[in-house]
Parts: sequence; structure tokens; C-alpha cells
Amino acid sequence: MLGGFGRSGSTLLERCLAECPGVVGLGEVLHLWERGLRDDELCGCSLPFSACTFWTEVGQEAYSGWQRIDPSLAVADRSSVVRNRFIPELVTGLSGRTRKKQRQRLLYRLDALYRAAAKVGDAKLLVDSSKHPAYAYLLRRSSVKLKCVLVVRDPRGVAFSWAKIVRRPEAGSSDAFMPRYSTAAAVANWSAYGVLFHALTLLKVPVKTVHYEDFMEHPRQVVDEILSFACVDTTDTSHIQDDAVTLSEHHTVAGNPMRFRTGRLDIRADAAWHEQMPSRDRRIAGLISLPLRLAYRLQRRRGSA
Repeated sequence: MLGGFGRSGSTLLERCLAECPGVVGLGEVLHLWERGLRDDELCGCSLPFSACTFWTEVGQEAYSGWQRIDPSLAVADRSSVVRNRFIPELVTGLSGRTRKKQRQRLLYRLDALYRAAAKVGDAKLLVDSSKHPAYAYLLRRSSVKLKCVLVVRDPRGVAFSWAKIVRRPEAGSSDAFMPRYSTAAAVANWSAYGVLFHALTLLKVPVKTVHYEDFMEHPRQVVDEILSFACVDTTDTSHIQDDAVTLSEHHTVAGNPMRFRTGRLDIRADAAWHEQMPSRDRRIAGLISLPLRLAYRLQRRRGSA
């Protein structure tokens, strides 16, 4: 699973991984129940979820057809269970009767879904870019062999990106946009997500930290390192060059709009925040994120030593 607060390059990283033999990118499975099953939004192949042959086969294999899943119930279960404030419950398994039943139903659906996706996609590795910490803690209780890649970027760049207006073309509406966050909210989330993913190691979940800046500078090396971390025996990353990647069509259920891009895509760091981010916002982001930024800076220095 790819983790971390959004706008850190996780969608591009997922797609680079999914081009490798034996690797299937699923997008943000966390949102499959509402965006795919209920709202029938576009898959990464640009077809509605209900018309995508990959997801149709997955639904048939997992549940004998998607019609056997109640979208409203599935969305309610996910919304009630996958919340960061309930992570203590997800760690201990102790919760009220209602939420325990919701968690069990959600885990049943997810176990069946991932098994089916691996079979339909003939996958050695499934990449789920849901990114949400509580979802990772939930998957720890599932039957999947969970490994997490925490994707982090300079929080000032993350905050600047979340302030932009970004349309959601998959929703089929001209007034559908991705959420926006204030600088303080974006950096607070960036910090919380980082800490919560690192804490998974205390529960013996393997977590590898990947820095956006390293990925932009050495994309093939970073992808190779992740494949090694995931124990995937493949060396074919020829689709990745030093400054570009060649992308084919993928069946991702949710995520950044660039998941629809195909063909050659340049890989270069988005450094617009250096020049365009207001100085006040830059100071706020820098102050809130200082402890974790210093830790990451030390980590990168040790990694390059």
C-alpha cells in the first residue's frame, strides 16, 4: 500500500510500478465503494466502473457479481470504520458491537476483492494507493500480506498543491473538484499521516519511506528499490527513463486525474512553490512541519552516506 498525505507523487509512482510485469495498480481502493460501485465514476481506462471489463471480472470472481454488494451498506461500513480516531480500535480489535460487525463485513469484502484482483490481473504484487493511515491499520487485520511505502514530499510543496483548484474529470460533472486545504490543515495532515505510518513498524508492518524529491531525480532506482522491498522478482523497468516514463492504460478506481494519462510523460519535480507560495504560508508550513522535516533530512543524509 502507498501511504502518506496526497500531492506527493503517489499516483505517478503507482503507475510506474504498475507498468512492471506482475504488478497491478488498483488506485485508491478505499474509495471504490462510493466512487466506483455507487456513483459509477470513470476507471483509469476511461470507462465507467460498471463497463470496465477488469472490475467486472473482479466483482464476478470476488462476489459472484457486484449486484450482490449493497453500495449504501459498503459505503457506510467504510465511513464508520476507516477513521484515524479509531486506530486504537483497529490495533486492539476492541470496539462496540455495531462497529465490530461493520469492520468484519468490510474486511470480508476486502479480502475477497484483493484475492480476485490478484487472480484476474495475474499479479504478484497489488498496489493500492489509498494512502489513508487508518486504512493501513485495517488492512493489517486482513489476510493480505501488507507492506507500506510512505511517500513524503516537502510539506511546503504539499500545502501549495492542496491550495490549487483541481477538477475531477472522472465524476462526469463540470463542477466536481478535488478538496482543498488551508496551509495549516495540509501540513497538520502531512505530519499526522507520517507519524501514523511510521508507527505501523511497532506492529511489525514493514514500512519503507520514499522521498518525492528522490523519486523525481532517480525514478528507476526508486522503483527498483520498492520492487525489492516488496520481494517482487523482476528487473524490467525499461519503461522508466531518467526524465520520463511510458505509461499504458491502467484500471485505477480513484486518485489524481493524471491516472488517465497515457504515453510518454515527463518526470520532473514540481517546484512552483519555491517562487509562488506566499511567504506567510511558507513560514506556517515550515514551523508546523519542522520536527518531522528535520528527521527526514537526517534520514536522507544517512541514506546517501
